Amino acid sequence: MNKKAAPKTTTTSNLNDKQSTSDAIIAKTNFIATASSMSWQLAIVFLVPIIGGYYLDDSLKSSPLFLLIGFVLALSASFLIIRKFYVEFNKVNSKTGDKK
Repeated sequence: MNKKAAPKTTTTSNLNDKQSTSDAIIAKTNFIATASSMSWQLAIVFLVPIIGGYYLDDSLKSSPLFLLIGFVLALSASFLIIRKFYVEFNKVNSKTGDKK
């Protein structure tokens, strides 16, 4: 009596596990890429106006007027960058959520 091995089948639960693992890896990669991009933009947008205001105050021998203006500009620009990335990140996550 020759016994044949049972045919190998892939169950839907295995496919769902693989898909959810793949989705988790993609989401993690997207988050890391977004966070690193946002950190560089925040550093530049925050430091340039403050350092520029300091040097303007130093060269014009004025009170810290330009430094304070640079600080306000840096805060405003930082808020806009954080908001932009928040909207972009939610848009990407809503697209991945629609696939399921």
